[in-house]
Amino acid sequence: MASRARRRADRARLRHKRAKWWGRYLVDATERGKVIDTPTPCSCPMCGNPRQYSGERTVGERRWFQQVEDE
Repeated sequence: MASRARRRADRARLRHKRAKWWGRYLVDATERGKVIDTPTPCSCPMCGNPRQYSGERTVGERRWFQQVEDE
């Protein structure tokens, strides 16, 4: 379990790293806080979960289905 200092350091690191995100510089502190917690602004096919749009199974799902078929 990470300590409080480590969590604060990680948030500060992400805040600095994602100063230029979403194609522009984020000056507002509210936007920087939002981009730390949710780096993708929406769930469209370009930004969101590709599995939802392409229908491909994850590696874990493929393994599970393979095990079920073998039994």
